[in-house]
Amino acid sequence: MRMLLIIFIILSACSKSADKMELVHDKEIHQMDRQEVINAIQDCKSANLRSVISHARIKTVGRHILIVVDVTCAPL
Repeated sequence: MRMLLIIFIILSACSKSADKMELVHDKEIHQMDRQEVINAIQDCKSANLRSVISHARIKTVGRHILIVVDVTCAPL
């Protein structure tokens, strides 16, 4: 009985999240083309920084694919 109570408390604590996620529609997401991504990565490398690529998922013909929406530079 105690074990069941402990598991219930742990699961209920994990389900409460303060972060709110918003649904962004495809029309609001700008997909970077291949050359933009390459140029951004090269800019980061030339500044001796590492590139961090942000992806988004879009649904096409019944399956989700990842698209690149942002490339930022971060310290090594």
